[in-house]
Amino acid sequence: MKKINTTLPIFPLPVFLLPGGVTKLRIFEPRYLKMVSTALSGEGFVVWLQDKYISANEKSTNMPWGSWVEIINFDQGDDGILEIDVKCKSLVAINSITQDEKNLHFGDVSCIPHWSEVHVDKVYGELSTSLASVFAENESLDNLYPQKGLNDSHWVLARWIEILPIELNEKNAFVVSYSFKEAKAFVESVILE
Repeated sequence: MKKINTTLPIFPLPVFLLPGGVTKLRIFEPRYLKMVSTALSGEGFVVWLQDKYISANEKSTNMPWGSWVEIINFDQGDDGILEIDVKCKSLVAINSITQDEKNLHFGDVSCIPHWSEVHVDKVYGELSTSLASVFAENESLDNLYPQKGLNDSHWVLARWIEILPIELNEKNAFVVSYSFKEAKAFVESVILE
């Protein structure tokens, strides 16, 4: 796990990413275009899990953590909007948040450990096989992961938790207090039932 105790741009979004997770973001607001520029010349930015997108004039709820991401690819969509692929490097505790004159959030953050960062080569057959099927059936998701860790039980479990259509508050529980064993039991109860 990377160590950090610094200030990073914060992007409040209803996006759940664990270490190693990848997602595509569409960037169009000027403050977030500035964030991308800052992130490219710095250490990345933090995707701050929120139940909904937070506009410049709204107050956000206080979720105590976020996903520290790096930009791994960027392109322009067919509609001219900037699209970036980001990969989660680590989870971070958000110790305080400020806003600049353009309403861009910045947070003082520090890394927090998570079970998904422990890599093991123990495969849980049905979970791995069913995740491989999801990738095969979803081209856009498959393209985000050219290197898949389907032989790593922690990687497989983390991806399942990210993509399962469950409430963000339920997913948050697997970051704040739940162990790998409890997360595995939960995913198996959903996927293998």
